[in-house]
Amino acid sequence: MRNVEQFVLSPETRPIFEELPRRLYGSLYRGERAPEGLPFFAVRDGNGPVLARAAIWTNPEVSYHGETPGLIGSFECIDDRTCAEVVLAAAEASIRAAGFRRVVGPMNGTTWAPYRLALPEGAPCRFPLEPMNPAYYCGLWETLGYEVIANYTSSCFPLGPDSFPRVEKATRILEKRGVTVFDFRPDRLEDELNAIYDVSVVSFRHNFVYAPITREAFRTQYLPIVGRLRPHDAAIARRADGTPVGFVFGFPNAYAPVGEEYVIKTIAVLPDPDCRGLGGLLVERMAKTAYEDGFKLAYHALMHEDNISSNIGNHAHAEVCRRYRLYAKELG
Repeated sequence: MRNVEQFVLSPETRPIFEELPRRLYGSLYRGERAPEGLPFFAVRDGNGPVLARAAIWTNPEVSYHGETPGLIGSFECIDDRTCAEVVLAAAEASIRAAGFRRVVGPMNGTTWAPYRLALPEGAPCRFPLEPMNPAYYCGLWETLGYEVIANYTSSCFPLGPDSFPRVEKATRILEKRGVTVFDFRPDRLEDELNAIYDVSVVSFRHNFVYAPITREAFRTQYLPIVGRLRPHDAAIARRADGTPVGFVFGFPNAYAPVGEEYVIKTIAVLPDPDCRGLGGLLVERMAKTAYEDGFKLAYHALMHEDNISSNIGNHAHAEVCRRYRLYAKELG
């Protein structure tokens, strides 16, 4: 008999919360930044191991169809439709009882945190910060009445001497407009992190189901990531007075053989006429550096199909290597 139990995340219940992903992902699992007090559901077969889990996240800043939806995140499940149905039905009932008419997921509270599911087809090698889920997850959600509301892609392209044809020309054009690109400065970590935040909150604010984040929350989440960057793993574009107007950051793919693949993770540019062409320059500049470091392949990671970053990443030799989906459901 498969029973669903409700818990609140705490030091005592975290082993229950993390039991299933530890089994599913093995050495790839690195734990989760889920807050204490988070309500979650777990499905077990009697007193056996956890077979499925899902958490309820709320965020009044998230908007979908003009209203705040309930959010289901931290979803994990064995390859079993009944287990998925039991855990999602329990989460949906709780969200409905709280007065929400729609649910969006999987989303861990915000697009700044893990969200989306990866489709089964795609490149054989994953990369850090990509959604990590078994191949059958999308099928489970779609079978249980969830509809796709957003599509995302990652593309990859071979690195070669023709991967950055416009770097010099674009650099000259932007410098004439007063915009200069600088390598990341690890010795000025707080300043650089603040610059990335300042650009991000403006550049991303029109993204689908976006919600703002405080500077302190951003620092807490991204300091461990940014703090590991080498000078040429990021670049920040600034005006002559030092005001940041764009950035890019990336990293070697730790899941691939050393020195083989590079991930161009995030590009953001302010919506300003002086910044036209800056996104393309940031990408090509990073591709040039990766090529000179000996990398053979680069990823443009996690782009919304309708987002301008898809155009920025439209390299002549790029091919879509993986697709992702975000879902929603009307609650009756």
